[in-house]
Amino acid sequence: MRLALPFAVLMTAASPIWADMPAPQGHVLLTLGGAVTETNLPARGENDGGLLGFLDVQHNGAAGFDANALDALDQVEITIPYGPEGNQRDIRFSGPRLADVMEMAGAKGKTARPMAMDGYQSEIGWDSIAEHQPIVATHADGAPMGIGGYGPTMIVFPPTDDEDLALQQAGQQVWALAYIEVE
Repeated sequence: MRLALPFAVLMTAASPIWADMPAPQGHVLLTLGGAVTETNLPARGENDGGLLGFLDVQHNGAAGFDANALDALDQVEITIPYGPEGNQRDIRFSGPRLADVMEMAGAKGKTARPMAMDGYQSEIGWDSIAEHQPIVATHADGAPMGIGGYGPTMIVFPPTDDEDLALQQAGQQVWALAYIEVE
């Protein structure tokens, strides 16, 4: 019986901070699937329908984030010029760091493959996530981003003077973000 207590203490200490990811209470704005260890959504099969069915997304369970879950994480603001070419303006985006969202889903250190509602997908390695600190924007100029604009969520990188890096990150700033496959 003496071994049970140290083992229980060890098991508690080894558990991730987000061991019991709460179920979404509102509409899921963002889903992380693939190599995630914390889930609150059931598996999706081949013919499950809906937007993720249209995008041909399947998983064995996923981490679903509603507005409250995303808003509960530390919020970061990034102002960048954004919009259609020739008609850009400075937009103040805000939301949690992508690294924090991934950590909550048990995906720290992994690669993110954000996917837009139209199927556009990019890839962001963990080194870039950690070094450049992109956010999962949920608000633009203080207002929640809705479908039909850049929302419901969007990957936004802080501005950089490195032209090559800025060009690379422009392709990773996925808007109308619905799903992140984690590898």
